[in-house]
Amino acid sequence: MVSVPDEDHGLTALPRRSSRLGPVGLAIYNLFYWPYLVVTCALLFVPALALFLLTAWWDPKRRWLRRYTTYWGAHYLTWAPFAGVKVQGREHLRGVTGCIYVVNHQSMCDILAVYGTYLDLAWVSKIENFYAPFLGWNMWLNGYVALRRGHLPSIRRMLRQSEKMLRRGQALCVFPEGTRSPDGQLIPFYRGAFWLAQRAGVPIVPLVIDGTQEVIAKHRARIVPLEVDVHILPPIHAAEAGGDSYALRDLVRSRMAAELVRMRNR
Repeated sequence: MVSVPDEDHGLTALPRRSSRLGPVGLAIYNLFYWPYLVVTCALLFVPALALFLLTAWWDPKRRWLRRYTTYWGAHYLTWAPFAGVKVQGREHLRGVTGCIYVVNHQSMCDILAVYGTYLDLAWVSKIENFYAPFLGWNMWLNGYVALRRGHLPSIRRMLRQSEKMLRRGQALCVFPEGTRSPDGQLIPFYRGAFWLAQRAGVPIVPLVIDGTQEVIAKHRARIVPLEVDVHILPPIHAAEAGGDSYALRDLVRSRMAAELVRMRNR
């Protein structure tokens, strides 16, 4: 078994990123951004439904619909004025098909940042999100994996469905922290994704995000348009942790913490 120290490699306070907009500019930006998001969610759901109806019978992996959904979600950040997503590490994905992407969770904006990588993946998400108008309904159409927290039958269904998808060469994406960090630092990881990767024989691919906590902070609704960073780390196989899911979890978290330090000390 690999021994991984339980520390965060000197992870320090978040560096401040400054917006090019002043208080008045931010107020105007938010005045237009939120109505745009609400209206386009309704409008862009219509093509998603049409695409589902046209392709579901011959595209069981929903590749066409997921590609559309990726561009839909990504454009709220990648195309937004004064914002963007800077992605590094795509070279680590050569030859990778079925895998589990694990992402640190700083903000609601993290989902948009992941979409901004344009990776082919399916989300594992709490079931409450699936009932949100338009966006949640589209999650059902995409075949994303729903989970009811603390409900054992739901957890078992999630694991069976996830393993089936992984063995078919699909990629899943999860937030191993289970909730947003209150301060942008890593919080403890749940073991589920790492147990599943070991069982299905697929690698873990860490995605390390930074900057989203300043785009929209937890418990706040104000958007601050900024460019955020997403670093794709090399795949990590269970064998590197001696085949132990607990050690795999700790190894992945340790490498993600180290990458956050590098990103913040540039």
